[in-house]
Amino acid sequence: MESAVEELLRFDCPVQLAPRAFIAEIRLGEVSIQTGQRVTLMLGTANRDGERFNDPDRLNVERGPNGHLAFGFDRHFCLGALLARVEAQLAFSTLLRRYPGLALDGSPLQWVSNLAYRGLKALPVKLRANA
Repeated sequence: MESAVEELLRFDCPVQLAPRAFIAEIRLGEVSIQTGQRVTLMLGTANRDGERFNDPDRLNVERGPNGHLAFGFDRHFCLGALLARVEAQLAFSTLLRRYPGLALDGSPLQWVSNLAYRGLKALPVKLRANA
């Protein structure tokens, strides 16, 4: 379940954007970023980087290692990341154990309309017969 949760975080990153203001001039490749300049980190896009992840557009719950950026990085790493991971692992494990026949019901998914945060309005499911 641990690798599945990490892959779900990578594949469909809940926080898509992270705005930053630079406190010192830096150079990234051929781009110079000046002190005070604002940039937006595209975490969702970074988690689909083909140079960092093999077959990045495929959900692979056994992927490892999985160095996704769903919780940010360095000094901007989410303080609640450990708790969120444990909660997700426990929730998914319990749900799948209690309802082994659980499946998507085939309805089109509807996403919350927000550029920075990604999430579903609802997740329509059904219980398969004989499961």
